[in-house]
Amino acid sequence: MQRDAILGAIEDSPQRRWLLLVPVAPVLALVTAVWLPFVNTADLWLGMPRLLVWCSAWVLLLLPALAAVEFGLVRPHEEATL
Repeated sequence: MQRDAILGAIEDSPQRRWLLLVPVAPVLALVTAVWLPFVNTADLWLGMPRLLVWCSAWVLLLLPALAAVEFGLVRPHEEATL
């Protein structure tokens, strides 16, 4: 039942499908952080290890990305109340 509601919200508009790609950039940045040579070094950014700053920044950017997906999808059961 919940799966049908999610699929219905996605299929509502092709433009809303693009919202599902918004969190991909922060997730890829976090997953590939250890293999990026400019991030995984012994140097410091802002007095902290580069990897810590990189991951912290992308975690903070992941929050608005997930919020865009959450608030951008129209759910059929909520549409009637508007």
